[in-house]
Amino acid sequence: MQYTINQDLLSQSRATLSEWDNLYWVVGGAGSGKTTICGALAASHGIPVYDMDAHIYGAYHGRFTEARHPANKAWSSSENGLAWLLDMSWEAFDNFNRAALPEYLDLLAEDLQNIKPDEGLLIDGGICNPAIIAQVMPTGRIVCLAMPERPSSEIWQESGERRAMKEMIYQLPNPEEAWRRFLEFDGRITGTILKECQENNIPVCSRGTAETVDLFAQRVAGALGI
Repeated sequence: MQYTINQDLLSQSRATLSEWDNLYWVVGGAGSGKTTICGALAASHGIPVYDMDAHIYGAYHGRFTEARHPANKAWSSSENGLAWLLDMSWEAFDNFNRAALPEYLDLLAEDLQNIKPDEGLLIDGGICNPAIIAQVMPTGRIVCLAMPERPSSEIWQESGERRAMKEMIYQLPNPEEAWRRFLEFDGRITGTILKECQENNIPVCSRGTAETVDLFAQRVAGALGI
């Protein structure tokens, strides 16, 4: 099934996000250090972190509606959401992600209405298409983290949390094919994020091999104008 990007949701989200002068978004592929750097920035600048992945795979599920969030409603209502996604071709998966993002922004905008704009907010990842984020907030408040190129198979073995993903996938039918597709999608997602950031003048920060978390966080803060 083909999904479409809901331009009305984008316009409505833009209206809410435009009220915030200190809303920041850190994007990047798996293993790029988003959560680590968001934690360091929160500690050094006192800015709360909004974990977009945690919302997408958690609280948002009970808030998806067929009328406003058809792509995500189909995903969340499937018998097995992971299998549902991994049964797709890359083209269908990419189409789903692009249509799903305005739906996430709709729910983010709802949450922002319950937070005072002067408190600030740092959004941790959760998206595959920064070009769409660039339509609703200034690109100067978005930054992409990048690491030296590594195969997805290595990235998803580096921690117990990531290794748990492989364990989940190996419980699916045809696990070898599902794992192969997952790694393919992961690599393509990282490539898409970097490409869209470069095309939309979103700064890309790469951590040096000898650079500490704190020093890297300072550079990221400078890129965001914090």
